[in-house]
Amino acid sequence: MPRYDRQVTIPGWDQEKLRRAHVAVVGVGGLGSAVLYYLTAAGVGRISLVDGDVVEESNLNRQVLHFTSDVGRHKVVSALEKLKSLNPEVTLEPLSSELTAENVAILGNPDVLVDALDDLKTRLIVNEYAVENRIPLVHAAVEGFQGLVTTIVPGSTPCLACIYPEPKARATSPVVGVTAGLLGLMEAAEVLKLLLGLGEELSGRLLMVDILSWEFRSIEAKFRRGCPVCGGRKDAESSE
Repeated sequence: MPRYDRQVTIPGWDQEKLRRAHVAVVGVGGLGSAVLYYLTAAGVGRISLVDGDVVEESNLNRQVLHFTSDVGRHKVVSALEKLKSLNPEVTLEPLSSELTAENVAILGNPDVLVDALDDLKTRLIVNEYAVENRIPLVHAAVEGFQGLVTTIVPGSTPCLACIYPEPKARATSPVVGVTAGLLGLMEAAEVLKLLLGLGEELSGRLLMVDILSWEFRSIEAKFRRGCPVCGGRKDAESSE
């Protein structure tokens, strides 16, 4: 198929496997825009878009799925319009709902979950759902010119509740559009690697990025003793 000619020749690439895959992206903002553009372009067969917000003018410096004319529209509706035009072969499922502990089951049972959110409370809800249902979760966070990305593999790696043990309410973070775009692209790359079984994903590692210095730093994620979500992998196998 001409649309995918430049990727199907990559060793180990399986376009049919992508076509059969289901990915749920939670958050259709700065991170989500990049993730969704590139997963749709790559031909992931089924993508759920989850976001209950509407487009605001202050979103437009980084949420590139949304245009000035979209202000006031639901984000999933705005995104659906662009993504359908980009690749009509992909099945897109818009879920215009704020995700809560009560309705998190709307995520279903995708092959991979993507955390493209901007608030820790909802991230932790998604994390718990991923752990309970043993679904790989790709996570990224951004602030200013800095960001991080990691992959949670339930049963094998620390979960987000290990990484963020004490969630605190905070003011809106400053974000530069290119930071959200770069980290979103990294999330999309992780998803493709997971789906295709290619390369080495960021499971159990936090990749920290500083765009101002172009410093990339990888650190090991640690299990938290007594983690109420993943159990600290039985408290790091009872401290070995």
